[in-house]
Amino acid sequence: MTTEQRAALARARGATATSAQVLTTRLLGAMVALYIGWSLLFSNLPGLSRVPHAAILVAFVLLLVRSTQAPLRLRLDSVPPLGALFVAYACASVLWSFDQSAALVSAIGLAFDLFGAVVVWAALQNGVSLRLVVLTTAVAATVQGGVGIYQSLTLGEARAVGLTGNPNSLAIQLSLAAFLLLLALPRNRWAGLLAAAFIVVATLTTGTRKLVFVWFAYIMVLARDFFPSFRRPSLGTALALLAAPVVVWASLTYGETLTGPLNEVAFVDRLEMTLEGRETAKRSAMMVDGLEVWWRAPLFGHGIDQYRYVGSFTTYSHNNYVELLANLGVVGTALYYVLFAVLGYRAARGVIAGQRSAWVVLAVLVVYLLMDVARVSYSGRTTWLYLLLLAHVLAEPPGSARPADAA
Repeated sequence: MTTEQRAALARARGATATSAQVLTTRLLGAMVALYIGWSLLFSNLPGLSRVPHAAILVAFVLLLVRSTQAPLRLRLDSVPPLGALFVAYACASVLWSFDQSAALVSAIGLAFDLFGAVVVWAALQNGVSLRLVVLTTAVAATVQGGVGIYQSLTLGEARAVGLTGNPNSLAIQLSLAAFLLLLALPRNRWAGLLAAAFIVVATLTTGTRKLVFVWFAYIMVLARDFFPSFRRPSLGTALALLAAPVVVWASLTYGETLTGPLNEVAFVDRLEMTLEGRETAKRSAMMVDGLEVWWRAPLFGHGIDQYRYVGSFTTYSHNNYVELLANLGVVGTALYYVLFAVLGYRAARGVIAGQRSAWVVLAVLVVYLLMDVARVSYSGRTTWLYLLLLAHVLAEPPGSARPADAA
């Protein structure tokens, strides 16, 4: 065989290997999109909730196949190991749980959700585009928003639930999809309009009071985009951000002229009741009861998802901080929120460096921390997915992707 023939054969083999790698990457992207889209749309529907499990297992196998075609790129990042440490502790808590069967089911679900998030995180570093993930989230949010509008306008439901089965879940899904659009497509006018539409639809259809936190964070991002003074640390910026919640409270409490036409909107009506001290007695009682439960086992808690079995209420506490303390004690609560501390530190550094993506990440973290006062998030699949997405963005902001990532 001549030298030219050997070179031609080598080129042919290289082209075949490249084609195989591209095909594997595309299949990997399809599985990631299926996992995210199905989790957001159909995970609450009986008989359909197992599809994401199959999709993420196939994605994991495709990552292994891709590793035989080219070395995998996996950056050193403390967030996945910290998440694994928390999940390992939560799984170990099955040993001292009151109802070990229920605790085991919750632990397995939590472990698989972290596994899925880590697979997506790894896929993003090995050819799958962040834009694909964000657009999948946006498509799912568009469907959910459309169903919510139909339920609100046609069926006359005061609080739409979409396909999630819960108005709070619908509101959170639409809101986070909005922030991901602002994160991945910062200069796209249509993406900005769609993000605003998601938040408005969530506000008008779900009646979720937690959206006041979303609006606060959203205004933070808009202020940074439209007012140069918000792009650098200053006393004026700090005062404006601190005053924003007070302005919301004052307008709803004393601005009857302005809010009068909105009294029929469930969100405004329920928010006014909260500010007046109504509709909060049960939640307050659950928090007090949860803290009493926690104090009986302050260090290690009663085990994952055990508050509903050892507390006075037969449900979760509707407060992530109290739920973690009651279930996993001070140790588990610290292990979970150290993830937010790490991401917050990175985001703060990025904000100081002038990175818009870091500003959006900081807004998302603020939303999570504020919303955790009125919901339980640590056991949610999307929580782990978004935490790993934020870790990826902070390590490699949008726009800095390597050419290979565009596949």
